[in-house]
Amino acid sequence: MSAGDAGRIRAEELPGSGARDYGRAFVGVGVEQLAAHLMALPDRDVAALLAARPDLAAPPSASFTALAARAGARPSVEVALRDLDAVTMAVAEATVALESADAATVATALGLTAGDVCARLAVLNRLALIIGAGPVPGLVEAFGPHPFGLGPAAAEPLAADRLPPALADLEQAPEPIAGLGVLRALTWGPPVGTGDRPAGAAELVRRGWLLRASDASGRTRFILPREVGMALRGGRLIKDPLAPPAADDLEVLSADAVASEATSRAEEVVRVTRELLAEWGREGGPILRTGGVGVRALDRTAAALDLERSVAATVIELAAGAGLLGLDEGGAAWVPADTSTAWLEAELPEQWSTLAAAWVGSARTPWLVGTRADDGVLRPVLGADVEATWAIGLRHRVLALLGSLPEGAAAHADWVHASLAFSRPRRRPPEGAVAAVLAEAQLLGITGAGALSRAGRVLAASVGADSESAPPSEPRGSADPGGRVLGALEQALAADLPEPVDMLLVQSDLTAIVPGRPVPALAAALERSSVVESRGGALTVRFTPQSVRRALDGGWSAAELLRTLAGFSPSPLPGALKVLVDDAARRHGVVRVREVASVLRVADPAVAAGIKADAALAGLGLDEVAPGIILSTAPAGVVLRELRATGLAPVLENEHGRVLVATRPGAGRRAPCPPPAHPGNAHSVRTRRPGPRELVALVGRMRAGEEARNASGGASVTAADPVHALARMRQAQASRERVRLRLAGPDGAVQERTVRVLAVEPGRVRLADLVRETELTVAVHRIVSVDLP
Repeated sequence: MSAGDAGRIRAEELPGSGARDYGRAFVGVGVEQLAAHLMALPDRDVAALLAARPDLAAPPSASFTALAARAGARPSVEVALRDLDAVTMAVAEATVALESADAATVATALGLTAGDVCARLAVLNRLALIIGAGPVPGLVEAFGPHPFGLGPAAAEPLAADRLPPALADLEQAPEPIAGLGVLRALTWGPPVGTGDRPAGAAELVRRGWLLRASDASGRTRFILPREVGMALRGGRLIKDPLAPPAADDLEVLSADAVASEATSRAEEVVRVTRELLAEWGREGGPILRTGGVGVRALDRTAAALDLERSVAATVIELAAGAGLLGLDEGGAAWVPADTSTAWLEAELPEQWSTLAAAWVGSARTPWLVGTRADDGVLRPVLGADVEATWAIGLRHRVLALLGSLPEGAAAHADWVHASLAFSRPRRRPPEGAVAAVLAEAQLLGITGAGALSRAGRVLAASVGADSESAPPSEPRGSADPGGRVLGALEQALAADLPEPVDMLLVQSDLTAIVPGRPVPALAAALERSSVVESRGGALTVRFTPQSVRRALDGGWSAAELLRTLAGFSPSPLPGALKVLVDDAARRHGVVRVREVASVLRVADPAVAAGIKADAALAGLGLDEVAPGIILSTAPAGVVLRELRATGLAPVLENEHGRVLVATRPGAGRRAPCPPPAHPGNAHSVRTRRPGPRELVALVGRMRAGEEARNASGGASVTAADPVHALARMRQAQASRERVRLRLAGPDGAVQERTVRVLAVEPGRVRLADLVRETELTVAVHRIVSVDLP
């Protein structure tokens, strides 16, 4: 459109614009036609329809007419459309736009093969969305007044010789016609434009290529008729071919590269989960009054695990979903559950498979932690607001999609989102959620560098290709009673894990290298006595005073630590490491913390004075009640952490003065570990679907009900049940036909009105009384019946 035209006409969707303003309306098949079609089907086909559209079976319909009214109404049609792919949706919309279900006509307009269109029409027919007579009314309503951006059909269609040529031909004509800019703006929709005398509009109106109308405000608007729009498009409904995103451009990685990356991630997520259990064993995650664990506790945990806040939230949610966390005796904090001990003692494949299996069935959305809910409150980790039932289906869909790719194909978030949107256009997942699910899969090692690992393919096969509509048999991802999936996951991860090595190369600069994956004993020793500097083909660690102190806190003596490390080193340990360990051992235990809440025993008066004078420890509420005896109002875990932050090396002791060794989560706690608890909603809501026998019985009752209805003379056009009545009024609104309503008044008296339906809204209907010449709004529950006059 030229600059002059663009300033004078604007294509837009306008409420109320449609065929009723000037032409004929396409309504679709009536309730009676759909009921007759359903009655003619065998019982098994009707039962299959009820199974494919379960909303039609609950509550059961009394007759086939009532079933047809529900199946043809827009609410039920919208539910059925949610699970259709883009091609099937396009075929359904094309039958509405073209007002034809002819396979050849639809195939030409969409650029598909006739066979493909026939297959899609068969699906739509089985779903009772399109029958031989055409689409149901709800399908027509679902695509709005402008399917594919086309205007309504003209009341008097133009002859073929009066239709314009294709827009491309008009643009290449030696002498462009007047109003070409208007046609450019309206051809591909929206087909309605407003403007003040756009250039060439009068000529287009004279030719019949454009229609002039007015909106409720009196503004002039121009409408492109459907036949003219199709001619300008060259008989096509779409610009681009209907095809899913191509997987040919995705990078394909070698199996070794994927396995290396995935196993490294799997080892890391198990390691940080162990650290989480240790951290919350010392000091749990306190629960806010509004539920969930607050930002302070989350930040403290993230710092202890050396993770970003978002990753720490994901790890916490994973541990809770796997049943490794529970509520303490007062229900005031999350602490390691009694199941965590067995998990910590298990081998790496078993530990990882527990986390992965829990993740795939989780309804938690940890990527929403820290965002604000609808009421403006921040969503906390382990809070109820971080739960969404659609998250289970999204994880299943992502896994199924990745599982359909060739081995080693690395999919990125944009490609995955586009593919999921193509598979179900009416159930497009949020882009941020897709990227978050992929990040979780990578964090867990289900994918390596974007490609499914061997274990990831096992997990993808376990969920199936279409599991979103079917809830798991057990809530929270525990639907594996025989342990088959867990066993397969363990075997898949074990097959990819490299052979462990038992060699430790210690350098004089207090660094050490493991040339590969360490054996469990070496990994445990390094985890307790060193900090990791890098991971990959080799593991590089560094020994620091804090890391050595951690080993001493775990119950090792200096001699035991040196002897353990020397057992893995092919050469004598450097003197610098021995000096570091001896120095840490000499300082270890100078301060002892006894939990009363809390008592500090300090043998050295200078150290006691330093503790009392340290401003950083003011928050502990310290008070020296005797030489070397300091009381604190803070719990022992908090006191230990704050003292260590100042450079001291305190230890925890019991009431008898014996040092407590923190060898497991919750060590030193007076109460036993609680049973597992799950965050979020306490109850799992699932919809029960009737079985095949129940469906066949329901079909038999509907046939009997239809026969009784016909015998009583109700087979005319009277709609008494609410669903049938609403469907009848929607149909009357679209066709602008008059109906006779029987309404119940406030006193219970029934009155009859001859009306035209203006709008069907939630819970009410707007009507124009044709006898009294008034407009009224009626609540749905007051409608007794709807009939044609």
